[in-house]
Amino acid sequence: GYSVSLSSDGKVVAIGATWNSGGGNNSGHVRIFTFDGRSRWVQIGQDIDGEAADDWSGYSVSLSSDGKVVAIGARYNDGGGRDSGHVRIFTLDDSSKWIQIGQDIDGEAADDWSGYSVSLSSDGKVVAIGATWNSGGGNNSG
Repeated sequence: GYSVSLSSDGKVVAIGATWNSGGGNNSGHVRIFTFDGRSRWVQIGQDIDGEAADDWSGYSVSLSSDGKVVAIGARYNDGGGRDSGHVRIFTLDDSSKWIQIGQDIDGEAADDWSGYSVSLSSDGKVVAIGATWNSGGGNNSG
């Protein structure tokens, strides 16, 4: 995996695969697994595919402490302009399906690479997002 994140007890892992093509060439995706308590890792829910070709979804991932909320960065998504990047946040519903919470959190401008890094609070209610090339504080200041 390109990126990984563990729940606080280590029993849930999120793995990002940026070059997966399930949602288009190099759209990327994330898979989340739980340990069965014996010897196997079992996938929780479905693959969470990137939205479009060349998004590189899964470039960054972060799980909440209990492993039921995941933030996923896609640094090359074009929602806010070419390669502006974005983050999507998902929660696990009662039928073990990952459901997006709220809207995409798009980068501010083209070439921001928002979603380069991402970190969720332990309860999954607050997210910090890195945008490496954002120029809000000066050219490419991040």
